[in-house]
Amino acid sequence: MVAGNAKNRPSGPEIISSLRRLEEKIKNDHLDLATDPRLKIWEDAYVKFGSNPKKYTPSINFLVGRIKEGKPIRSISTIVDLFNIISLRYLVPCGGDDVDTVEGDLTLGIASGKEIFAPLFKPDAVEHPSPGEVIFFNQKSGRVFCRRWTWRNADFSKITEQTNNLIINVDGLGPAVPREHIVAATNELADLLQKYCGATSRAYMLDLENPEIGFVLGLGTNCSPS
Repeated sequence: MVAGNAKNRPSGPEIISSLRRLEEKIKNDHLDLATDPRLKIWEDAYVKFGSNPKKYTPSINFLVGRIKEGKPIRSISTIVDLFNIISLRYLVPCGGDDVDTVEGDLTLGIASGKEIFAPLFKPDAVEHPSPGEVIFFNQKSGRVFCRRWTWRNADFSKITEQTNNLIINVDGLGPAVPREHIVAATNELADLLQKYCGATSRAYMLDLENPEIGFVLGLGTNCSPS
């Protein structure tokens, strides 16, 4: 998704209440981290690109695991909390970056190991992804937005209260997560961003047959993925 003109701020009681209700639902249901196909498929994917999912936990697995341990999800800001609500409701990874930090293309691809990564809250750190690791990165600058597909975000592109324009990923791996599930999650996120942040957004479905998009900020309204 691409969203523009968003007004980010600390979350109000309605959003925090929604987050807490989802936590209670997950805490009390029979969701099994080890066997639920929507979670296991991410662990399997990590193993395929050479990463240990027990050490580097996929984001949705981390959220669910934290809740199962009785630890609440910390409220960060309206936009980030909405990402977490969608992640927990649909059991999919969801995250985003300040699109104004992008120089040229933003790519989901395979790391060479030469790219540069500075994790959240460590803006001066210099790390390199492992060769073969799946990353979101900027081809022009070589900077990494997110390591191990859904594991850890970079500091330079983080969502802040000054963020107005976003690029958002809602990730699904078949067959555990069908296309219709991602469409529903994306549509709900668009509605929530409009309701709570005043954002206009446009959604696109990227897959093997449609591997890239071009976009202009400020155009379009909330709509189903195209």
